[in-house]
Amino acid sequence: MSIQGAIFFVLSALFLFITILWVNEEFWSPKWLKFQKEYYEEQASKAEKEYEASTTVKEREVLGQRLAFFKKPVYEIKQIILKGNSDWADGENGDKVDRCMTCHINEDELRVSHPAEFPFDIYGCSVCHGGHGRVLDEELVHEGMSYGRRDMQLRLTSAEILFEFWDELNELSPEESDPNQRTVMGNFKKYSITGDKAIYVGSQKCIKCHAGLTYPHVERWLRIKFKSLDLVKKAPDYIAGDEEYRKTCLKCHTTGYDEATGEYSEEGVTCEACHGPGEVYSYFMEIGKASEGQKIAKVGTYGTSYNVCGPCHHSRGHEMRLEFFQKAKGTSDEWFFPQHTTPYKTNLLEKVQSATKLLPGIN
Repeated sequence: MSIQGAIFFVLSALFLFITILWVNEEFWSPKWLKFQKEYYEEQASKAEKEYEASTTVKEREVLGQRLAFFKKPVYEIKQIILKGNSDWADGENGDKVDRCMTCHINEDELRVSHPAEFPFDIYGCSVCHGGHGRVLDEELVHEGMSYGRRDMQLRLTSAEILFEFWDELNELSPEESDPNQRTVMGNFKKYSITGDKAIYVGSQKCIKCHAGLTYPHVERWLRIKFKSLDLVKKAPDYIAGDEEYRKTCLKCHTTGYDEATGEYSEEGVTCEACHGPGEVYSYFMEIGKASEGQKIAKVGTYGTSYNVCGPCHHSRGHEMRLEFFQKAKGTSDEWFFPQHTTPYKTNLLEKVQSATKLLPGIN
């Protein structure tokens, strides 16, 4: 055999060997398969014990079906289809996907280790952890990844990092117009870089510095908005209203109100009602990066794209109050323009008085 023939033979054999390895890893025995086998074997063992301990026919029937599935599962690549195109050139490779759950198949464990409100089944894993969610190679998928909350927090070196995270959540969010999709995250500003809800630190922490730095602004809000719930509690409709009625008041006249639990951070419209939970921006200010903290604190206020004013300051926010006062007899409609809403500039008082005439009369 000539030298050229020998070289051709060696290269051909090497190519064939590499091809067999690739086909074996991709199709016959991929590395992700071992994780699924371990998971299903563990689940089959648990289901078998439950089946043996079951006492009713119905219970044994249900457990029997589960056991049969776990003993002969379907091994497959599991993926979440995300909104937007893949990050490959011009989106030519189709939808953006996250395949982390192919290996991290135990969803019960994931729910225990993740914030209850973060729907990883919609947003995937790489939005918080980084890495390459589309890839199935164990080393490549974890490249540049942040594993735990501490690692994710260390990424937060500037306000831009958080803005990029919020923008990504915004891009991945299901369309509200599609009734089959569920929008879970809502106001992204409430979430920190880890996917956890950001912590409300309380207005006293803000006032400690800003009472001197921005005195006129702080003084006015302390006098007016901070005390808005005190006035609401004295209103006839709030006193007469049931729990559901009062919730409609609390969600705008408290700070950090959680509709799911009915709990809130502070009474009244305090600093974080407009500037958002102070956990992140107060951290930047404490470590000497006040300009970065300021960028986050100003998000949602005047002139920015994140509108935190709209949910409360809309034209129909008090319709339920109007209905109450129209039905009530002998109750003054002065509660629509209570003292704390009257402008402190006296030259505007006449405009307010004329505006009250537009309010539908109470019969």
